[in-house]
Amino acid sequence: MTRRAPLRGDELPEIVVPPPGPRSRAAAKRLRRVEGAAIWGSDPVPIVWSRARGSVVEDLDGNRYIDLTSGFGAATLGHAALEVARAVAAQARRLTQGLGDLHPHTMREKLVRKLSTLGGALSRVLLASTGSEAVELALKTAARATGRRRVVAFEGGYHGQSGAALEVTHFPPSPDILKPADPPRATHIPFPDTARCAVRRPCAKCDLACLERGWETVERECRGPDPPGAVIVEPIQGRAGVIIPPVEFLPRLREMARATAMLVIYDEILTGAGRTGTFWAWERSGPSGEPDLMTAGKGIGGGVAIGALFGRPEIMEVWVRHVTASGESPYASTYYAHPLACAGTLAAVERLTSAEVRESVQKIGRMLESEMPVRAGASPRVLGAMGAIDESETTARLRESLHTRLLANGILILPGGLTGSTCTLLPAFTMMEPQLRHALQTITREAASP
Repeated sequence: MTRRAPLRGDELPEIVVPPPGPRSRAAAKRLRRVEGAAIWGSDPVPIVWSRARGSVVEDLDGNRYIDLTSGFGAATLGHAALEVARAVAAQARRLTQGLGDLHPHTMREKLVRKLSTLGGALSRVLLASTGSEAVELALKTAARATGRRRVVAFEGGYHGQSGAALEVTHFPPSPDILKPADPPRATHIPFPDTARCAVRRPCAKCDLACLERGWETVERECRGPDPPGAVIVEPIQGRAGVIIPPVEFLPRLREMARATAMLVIYDEILTGAGRTGTFWAWERSGPSGEPDLMTAGKGIGGGVAIGALFGRPEIMEVWVRHVTASGESPYASTYYAHPLACAGTLAAVERLTSAEVRESVQKIGRMLESEMPVRAGASPRVLGAMGAIDESETTARLRESLHTRLLANGILILPGGLTGSTCTLLPAFTMMEPQLRHALQTITREAASP
């Protein structure tokens, strides 16, 4: 077998066989025979990734792609980032599994101390293995602090696929059999979206009328027998199609929540770690938008599986009152603060907080704003290294057609949005300028094709 040249991470696309090629097809077929259907969508023949470096992915057939997904936004420093790979490899020679809540290890101490410096007033941290688990922790903490289990969430919001996280998720909707019994955990109200105004008004500049009207429902529930104790929101809705609310939204929401004695939880799992230009997306709203609790994940790990909950000390310390009679901690997980994840995340965070990375994100944002295709009635939505463009057609069939055409040209994007007609771009912060320019030119050309 011919030895493959190492990937550098700065290559442009190269398609040697129309994707998915025969090796990808065969591997996908073998996998599908033994894997449960829950993880498979309507496309039975995806490409099968073989290796990746930087913003380049190579499939089993030797096709190379520019990756504008960064692994659902997790590989913020690019695939196989050198500092993350080195840290994980070194840690694997020292300690690969700890005792969760029972005995801490040194890497856990280093990571938690580092993260605690990034949350401002939210200086207490709990770790998780996934973003969904971090959301569960936030909801449990809020319930213990307020004595109220119910929350306010937003239409179009996505917070994960497990337990309580799924209950507060609005999009995609849960199957009926998985929906919680009455009363539901979450009351969903409209999210500010100028393209789909909930109060059907011209919204060249959103005045938050949708929030004011939705909050009337919240106030009624606050007077009921089972009032909500917290509000959870994405500062920018990601899975719904990069919906960017006005900067006044979060401060106004916090003001309204305070008036009804509710805690404010921000889900920064996708938008955190510098994705939008500031380290946390909420920071663009200023100090008056600061939350009580905040979840993080995906990008803070630079490609390793990690989640975290940040909170104000007086709220996070509520768990002290719930230590078990045996003296065990009130929260535990076998893989809590997994040593390999802690090592990789610590290395990633050191670089993610650098001026170099922040400047790179700002440069990517300027390129996305200036070079993403503009369609009639559908301007691109961009904030930092996060962008989306709606297609002029909204059927899933045509969306898949564009996705397939881009794949054939060596470009990986995330199709989605509320109507299935949005192309979402989440490039790694380290993507090279020629790669991004080539990708955007290809998207512009293919989006204009009949």
